Amino acid sequence: MTLLVSGWVALDEIETPVSRVEESLGGSATCAALAATHFTDVRLLAAVGEDFPTAERIKMEGRGIDLKGLRTIEGGQTSRWGARYSSDMNTRDTLYTHLGVNAAWNPTLPKTWENSSTAFMAAGEPATQIALLEALTSPRATMVDTIQIYINTARQDVIAAMQQADFVSVNETEARQLTGKAGIAKAGQALLETGMHAAIIKLGEYGAVYASRDDYFVAPGYPLKNVVDPTGAGDTFAGAFLGYLDTVEINPAEVRRAMIYGSTIASFAVEGFGPSRLLDLTHDEVEQRFKEFHLLTSFKEVK
Repeated sequence: MTLLVSGWVALDEIETPVSRVEESLGGSATCAALAATHFTDVRLLAAVGEDFPTAERIKMEGRGIDLKGLRTIEGGQTSRWGARYSSDMNTRDTLYTHLGVNAAWNPTLPKTWENSSTAFMAAGEPATQIALLEALTSPRATMVDTIQIYINTARQDVIAAMQQADFVSVNETEARQLTGKAGIAKAGQALLETGMHAAIIKLGEYGAVYASRDDYFVAPGYPLKNVVDPTGAGDTFAGAFLGYLDTVEINPAEVRRAMIYGSTIASFAVEGFGPSRLLDLTHDEVEQRFKEFHLLTSFKEVK
């Protein structure tokens, strides 16, 4: 079993009420890939510039990620993103987004990668996401994510890419923007009515909602006392969700279990800047917190 993760590897500048970092490893594909390594083999398809630090590449290799698809563009600059978070960590101001090599990069799958058993198309150009999905031979499950810039500039392409995937991943703002619905339940239903198969709406510290034609499930957020940086938590959730599904028979019960694993690993991600906490996270820690999630949400039926 192998999960293909396509998207951005970036260098971030992040300021929160806790502290500030520069040139920090980041990117949607980075967070998703690191999260998924707790369950399955991971292939990373992304591009960086010649300025990308060798030490950061070594960190990802150290977590067992296959980097044959991580291409260094000669003369190019790695994507960069800067943001400042508010005191409650729930809102942020984007300071800048420099696409760098991703402005013109046209990814192609390395030889044999078309046989990847699952695939996560992290936020990226929707036409590229469609092309990569079509290049896969017989994936067991696929997921597409997006960001606001593409909803604003290529809305119909975003919807088309999401219609091709088994699962869609969006945050609550993106769900409302795509559907025009204020309520999360109504937004989830509206996404399904556009032809999407199943939607996951990420709610930040409050968890995530799963909606399909046959099921509706709410995964809570883990009650953390200290949050360092929320950046990448949604991509971490998606990587863990799909990474777990890559190892099991996919059915409604396992989808719900995957939702809790997604929330579990995302709760660790926010304990450090960017994906730093994911780089030293152990599987024992994951399983212990997964059990705590079960205790937090378990109750006896009233008779």
